[in-house]
Amino acid sequence: MVKRRKPRKRQRNPALILSLVVIAGTLVYFATKDGEEELPRVQLPDYAYKNERVLTAYRIAVAYPEIGRAVPCYCGCKDVRSEQFPTGHKSLYNCFLSDDGRFTSHGANCFICVDEMLESYEMYRRGYSLQEIRATIDAKYAGRYADPTPTPWPS
Repeated sequence: MVKRRKPRKRQRNPALILSLVVIAGTLVYFATKDGEEELPRVQLPDYAYKNERVLTAYRIAVAYPEIGRAVPCYCGCKDVRSEQFPTGHKSLYNCFLSDDGRFTSHGANCFICVDEMLESYEMYRRGYSLQEIRATIDAKYAGRYADPTPTPWPS
C-alpha cells in the first residue's frame, strides 16, 4: 500500500492580504468619487436640501462664486424683482446667493438654474476657462428659454 502524502497547507500572509484590501479599497474610492467630496459642507437653508442636484448647485455657488458670476442665467430671473434684487438678477450666482452673500430660494425652485450651475461646474472641473464655460452656456441656452441676465463677460 502506497502511503499518500497530505497536501501542504498554504500559509496565508496577513500583510499581503491587508495590502490587497487597502489597494482595492483605494481603487474603489477613487473610481466612485465624483468630485462632490470637495464641495463644502456648510449649513444651507432648508430649501437647498430639496434634492441632491439642488444641494450640489448651492454648494457649488458657495465654493466657486466666480463660476456663477461669469455665467448668465436664462430662466427669466433678470426680471424678478425683490427686496434682495430690486433690479433683478445680474448672473447665475444671484439665483443662489445675493451679491452680499445672503441665500436666495430662487435656484431651489428652478431646474434651469440648477442645470446651468451643474453644467458650468463640470466644465470647470475639466479645466475649462470661465470664458469657455460662458461661451458654452450661451451657445446652449440662448433662445431656449428667456433673455439672459446682464452678466458681464468674464475677464
